[in-house]
Amino acid sequence: MPNSEVDYNQILEELRQGEREEFVLQAKDFPQFFETWRDYPYQNAIVGEAHHGGEVVYRKRPESEM
Repeated sequence: MPNSEVDYNQILEELRQGEREEFVLQAKDFPQFFETWRDYPYQNAIVGEAHHGGEVVYRKRPESEM
């Protein structure tokens, strides 16, 4: 699936709702992802963990941290 077809809002909702365990974002895809992320109303429900090479793994923030 080309990156322009990725529904990042849907992915974020799946993370927040617990329907998806994690989402791995490659550095090259960040500009497209950020277009959705900056307007996403539940940013505090998602946590990103940066890895070597610019990869970021997004997961639902544990309830204990909210």
